[in-house]
Amino acid sequence: MAPKAAKAKAAKAGAKAGAKAAAKVAASPPPAPPLEKLSVFDAETNLNFIEDEDWAALASAEEGSTQLTVMKAVLLLLGEETWRPEIAREALEKPDQLLKEIKALGPLGASEANLKQAASGLEACDLGALAAKAKAAPGAPAAVALAQLVEAYAAERSGTARTRQRFAMGIETVAFQQLHRNLQQALHARQHVCLVCSCPAATAAAQLYCKLAGCSFFNLQELQVQINLSKSMSTDEARGALSSVLKTSMAQGQRLVLQLGSAVPNLRHFCDATQVEVFDFEKLPRVAEALGVTCESGFQLLLLAELSAARAEKLPQTLPGVDEMATLALDPAVPALDAHADAAPSLRRALRLLAAPAAASGTALGTEAEEESEVPVNTTDFEYLESFSNNWEERWLPGPADQDENGKEIKRGLITAKLVKYPSNPKDAKSCLQLMGGAPNAPCTGLWTSFWPLIRPTEVEFEFTVNGKVDLPNACLVFTERPFEGALPDCKVGVQFTVRGGMQLCGGGGNLVRISNDGKIQNDKWNKVLMKIDWKDKVTVAQVDTRGKGYAPAIQTVPFRDPSCQGFGALFLYNTDTQATCWFSSLRIKQSQEDMVLQDTDALAARRDLADRLKQREYQMAVDADMEVGMKMGAIKSTSCHGMNLAMEQAANNASSHAMG
Repeated sequence: MAPKAAKAKAAKAGAKAGAKAAAKVAASPPPAPPLEKLSVFDAETNLNFIEDEDWAALASAEEGSTQLTVMKAVLLLLGEETWRPEIAREALEKPDQLLKEIKALGPLGASEANLKQAASGLEACDLGALAAKAKAAPGAPAAVALAQLVEAYAAERSGTARTRQRFAMGIETVAFQQLHRNLQQALHARQHVCLVCSCPAATAAAQLYCKLAGCSFFNLQELQVQINLSKSMSTDEARGALSSVLKTSMAQGQRLVLQLGSAVPNLRHFCDATQVEVFDFEKLPRVAEALGVTCESGFQLLLLAELSAARAEKLPQTLPGVDEMATLALDPAVPALDAHADAAPSLRRALRLLAAPAAASGTALGTEAEEESEVPVNTTDFEYLESFSNNWEERWLPGPADQDENGKEIKRGLITAKLVKYPSNPKDAKSCLQLMGGAPNAPCTGLWTSFWPLIRPTEVEFEFTVNGKVDLPNACLVFTERPFEGALPDCKVGVQFTVRGGMQLCGGGGNLVRISNDGKIQNDKWNKVLMKIDWKDKVTVAQVDTRGKGYAPAIQTVPFRDPSCQGFGALFLYNTDTQATCWFSSLRIKQSQEDMVLQDTDALAARRDLADRLKQREYQMAVDADMEVGMKMGAIKSTSCHGMNLAMEQAANNASSHAMG
């Protein structure tokens, strides 16, 4: 075949094939347009308009369908650890609950890894085609709306304008359902969070959310109790514990919850220089370098406090960097926690808690508590055990009073305190603190220790012995609300124990009330005292043991010396006799919520009633004896015929005469 003919034939065949291809393309439907991109607000709003039958249809979609692929992406965002079609169908049985979880999550709430997995899973789906055949595919409208939400969340996360939106200075109230969204917004805006709860119920709910969300915890409130109240830990040891948890949380990229409680410690004084800087989010790289770790993304401090609104305003005085934090006040309307308390940590379980219906609002802290005291009061159970060992000077200070009753400075060496073995009798000898000397009518001249926040002990027990004059108060043990600054009544005295001839408590108005019915105090013999305190009525019940045979029954309750005392911030040990000496071998101070109200007040009332009846009986016996003396004298002797005495008979006769007249 000629070359020209071959070329013509090939061209003709090519043209024919091209025509067939063009016809085939013209016959196929055009590709579906891509899924419409929506803002987060529009995507979340669209979900509210999906009908119940569409949610039900989505639940019945076949495994491997685009619809269930979308559900897998949504569950990934919500932190679901495993994937099974059954989990998706279970979630779709309660679409309202699912939507609440999604809204609690928010566009910034998912982890970076989960967000990428969800977005990449949707990239493999032809969502435009699913939207085009929405009427034919089961559950397509619901799946499309969910897919648009995932894409909107991913777009929001990749942006910078809104993710960097910082919380302004001041306290912003947030609903419990929005807690996760707000914490995540602060994290992406590079802010720590100070969360203020106005009632115990809100605090418990916030703590449970943090537990379920996988946060790490550090209880500064308990640490403060160990340092300032039970005095069983040094500040350096506490700082070391804080550094350890900071390093772990930074390295793992975890949110760290610092539990501050209702008495916020002064972190400006508690933390060392490096730890103070951790409260400034922008300085985290420098802090991590000082601690020898790498600060992973996701690390954030959450300072959790239980305060009234008025006390929350004073947080800048104690918390470094709080002005740069997101300060949020949690609305007290929180859900019941029982159904979620034992759940294992996971983001979705935390979101379920947030999405649960709110119960009645808890009782907010406020006016009544603040009117009682401007100073925080400890609410944590603790026990302070003092055996006066070699390190007693770490807990006790001299004084603080250094002047006598005339305002003259007390001579140095007049009052001394040291550890000794006492008494000389080996059978009774104990290691104890000897406090020697005092100043007449001058309080708080011996030793003292402080407590912060104020404590409300329910039991105080100590063992002591004393030598000195009986006409001056010795072996004084005094609890006050305020430190001593010149006059004891100005300290708001609560419980004041003293030995003056016998063991006594100083009650309301300064009246001394005898509390011992167990015999006299003897030299070189140890005496034990147990005082139980009722903070509701502000009374003390004291029992004593002077014989080593157990506590004798209490005689009566004794009111606080100053009923306005709201807690104890100081404890003083002193004498008021220059020649007096007292020895303390042990001291125990316990605060227990279970013992806040005395359990034996009924028994005390019964004993008081018995004592009153015994006194009345003694009085009546004395009266009867006087009557008998009078009868013997003939003045009021009863007659034998009618049992009336002379005066009674005369009165009866006079009445009879008047009646007859």
